[in-house]
Amino acid sequence: MSSHPRLIAIFNQLKVQLDPVESVQIALGELFPLSEEQIRAQWNELTDETPLAQTQLQVRLIPAEQQCMVCFEKYHPVNNEISCPQCGSVGAKILTGEEFYLESIEGTG
Repeated sequence: MSSHPRLIAIFNQLKVQLDPVESVQIALGELFPLSEEQIRAQWNELTDETPLAQTQLQVRLIPAEQQCMVCFEKYHPVNNEISCPQCGSVGAKILTGEEFYLESIEGTG
């Protein structure tokens, strides 16, 4: 399995840390193309047999929010529905939910 480039970048950033890393928290948007389970599986594969193998991975899920470009209603897309629940328009701007980044690092020292 190949890992997502952003997860590889986070792993590479952490493996050069001088202090041991106990846990990391990643922010993961609901609309990101990989699920939490897929991220965890890729993390386990990347860290296997490295100093980060025992590092806890915490994932903070960020709910999706969109804004209709016709009536400007803000809403949470249900079941990946793309139409606005207020006016039925299909033109929307994604406000949150596509995030994927390293949020925090907790060391042992």
